Amino acid sequence: MPYEPERFHPDRLAAVLKDPARLDVVRRTGLMGSAPEEAFDRWAALAARALRTPVALVTLFDDEHQYLKSVIGLEGVAGVTAPPELAICQYVIAGGRALAVADTRAHPELARIAGPLRHGLVSYAGTPIRVDGHDVGSLCVCEREVRGWTEDDVELLGSVAEAIASEISLRVAAADLRAANGVVAAHNRIHELIAADAPLGDSLREVVLSIEDFDPTLRGSVLLLDPILRTIHNGAAPSLPASYSAQLEGLVIGPEVGSCGTAAYYGTEILSPDIEADPKWDAFRHMTREHGLKSCWSFPILGGAGDVLGTFGLYSDEPREPTERHRQFIRDAARVAGIAIERQRATDELVHRATHDPLTGLPNRTLLFDRLTQALARARRSGTTLAVLFADLDRLKLVNDTLGHDVGDQVLREAAERVAGCVRPGDTVARFGGDEFIVVAEDVDADTAGVIADRIVRAVGETAATGADGLRPTASVGVVVIPGGEADAHEAVRRADEAMYAAKDEGGNRHRRGHAHGDGAGRRLEIEVALRGALDRGELHLVAQPVAEFSTGEICGLEALLRWTHPVLGAVGPDEFIPIAEETGTIDALGAWVLRESCAKTMALRAATGRNVTLAVNVSPRQLRHPAFLAAVEGALSTSQLPPDSLVVEITETALLGSDPATSHAIGALRDQGVHLVLDDFGTGFSSLSMLKEQPIDGIKIDRSFVAGLPEDASSGAIVAAVVGMAHALGRRVTAEGIESSEQLAFLKALGCDLAQGYLLGRPMPFDALAALLDEGERTFP
Repeated sequence: MPYEPERFHPDRLAAVLKDPARLDVVRRTGLMGSAPEEAFDRWAALAARALRTPVALVTLFDDEHQYLKSVIGLEGVAGVTAPPELAICQYVIAGGRALAVADTRAHPELARIAGPLRHGLVSYAGTPIRVDGHDVGSLCVCEREVRGWTEDDVELLGSVAEAIASEISLRVAAADLRAANGVVAAHNRIHELIAADAPLGDSLREVVLSIEDFDPTLRGSVLLLDPILRTIHNGAAPSLPASYSAQLEGLVIGPEVGSCGTAAYYGTEILSPDIEADPKWDAFRHMTREHGLKSCWSFPILGGAGDVLGTFGLYSDEPREPTERHRQFIRDAARVAGIAIERQRATDELVHRATHDPLTGLPNRTLLFDRLTQALARARRSGTTLAVLFADLDRLKLVNDTLGHDVGDQVLREAAERVAGCVRPGDTVARFGGDEFIVVAEDVDADTAGVIADRIVRAVGETAATGADGLRPTASVGVVVIPGGEADAHEAVRRADEAMYAAKDEGGNRHRRGHAHGDGAGRRLEIEVALRGALDRGELHLVAQPVAEFSTGEICGLEALLRWTHPVLGAVGPDEFIPIAEETGTIDALGAWVLRESCAKTMALRAATGRNVTLAVNVSPRQLRHPAFLAAVEGALSTSQLPPDSLVVEITETALLGSDPATSHAIGALRDQGVHLVLDDFGTGFSSLSMLKEQPIDGIKIDRSFVAGLPEDASSGAIVAAVVGMAHALGRRVTAEGIESSEQLAFLKALGCDLAQGYLLGRPMPFDALAALLDEGERTFP
């Protein structure tokens, strides 16, 4: 029997097309707007051939378009999109069943659709393509003559449509599998970040990106809740405009504060599928209009105890509701975000406890030295003056002995508040221990420091009297003023302590000023202080020592070495200042400078001589662990244009022993870039075969202490021979350093060493001198 279209209200089509679950399936097919494919053309051709029709089409529908995926029998329309209301197939999608019309011209609703008639098509039969229970498109055939369709015709058409649906279902399943794998990978990355104590923002950003990968039409944000102030603050919003996020910062949550403020207030999911129609957005709609945000789904992020930690906000550029798949994915992401937030809060609490005094709440000794070190560094860079004040309560022991420690603790708490009230915002007040407090005041002169000290003396003297005898504590304050930050943190505190005792010796309840530098400051302190500004003062420079191939005797590379000449201390050897730089953290800035400078000089050397020499740079374990190290390497290579495989990073064995995640990551990243890794000073530490086997290194350098005794020292010779054999068996190249005689050179060459370095080949020299040596074109040794 013939199938005829049923009459329906136009809203029915809109409701079907905009069904979120159906649209989710359409999106997962990945076929809307995709290129023509032979697989779908075959199915369309099969339908046309089986039903003996000149035209067959495979169409897909989202909420705004009909897309002609495959067309047989019509020229120039494949890949075309059109509004759904202009397609006869809309009746198939809206009705959810097959449709067969002998003559479309006889039906007013079909006759108005000009597309088929324009191509001379008057008879139509179509059936839905159903995937995961939703009609994503249709398969239809058309005739240019009136045709009465039979039930067999429609049944056959439905069979082909089912085959097409199976093809699409496989693609959806594959896409879902990729998405699931992506989710697992994303959650693994997030858990790795959490385990590595990465900044909370990095973890939350990764969570948001995992949702945006799941559905690229969404833009996500995490807002963190301040449980005391009941305000929300930006956690991560990688795809939202910064100006929009800025307007959310510090909003007080409430029952009508958009979606996220309301979700945080109630601790429940709040969905705004159409922001324009949602009264919760009345006060904030101007913000969303500015950026074209039409819907927002907010999900609370809960802690283990059910407390609200923050919210997820997922925005879309069109009004829409989440599918159940969206809801489940976002809930899972919220759980992961909750883990990250609670981990960070626990870490912050532990850090606070470790760095603050439990009695007064002030920074403790550990945090004090950290802040003082940073303040001194800022003073050195800016050339300003800072002051360190050491305050001691004069009669606290008497209070403890006569009135008890509970009263003494109350005196300490009140004194801490009074000292803190005497300083400027940004100054540091710390409890140094017992009855001692320290103030660090930046960018002050001696007079201002004296004013602060007088305030402290007066304020502590006004502390409430204790006991029947009206015992009132006083304070002795020592002040040291440090110009240009030219002091060590410990030395500055020591000098302020000395000044405090001078005030105490004069009866207390007063302040005295000390000197920034003590006469007994040793050479190590002098070096540490001078080293901090050496780079800015231009006192550091690089030299290059040549490296040659044993097989040819030709120079193939160089090692960059750092040298320092101080105007007062004179030439300071690297064996003396490098360990100090590593201990104080100066090595990070020095190392980054060495990378930039040596890469640039090596490229200039290569350009001037036409010799593609390699560059070796020493890197300390501390540098490997520093978060900015990899960026420093990449920046140096990018700026200089030195190929990564021409850079050799020399590391010590201690850097590899029990290497932490940061070190392992740095080593792996260097290898991924193509940078070569060489184990320096091999044999002086904890050398082992397993280290050579398991670590991703390209070569080793035999320490000069073994080379020095050759060829006479049989033990050294046996060790070197064993090391060379072992390294070669594992595919590693061997460099012998410290070669100073032709006998050593001949002996090492006979053992099979690959590269040679030492005074015999060339002492460390300016890069220009090495260029001249390379220009001579002669072998370094026969």
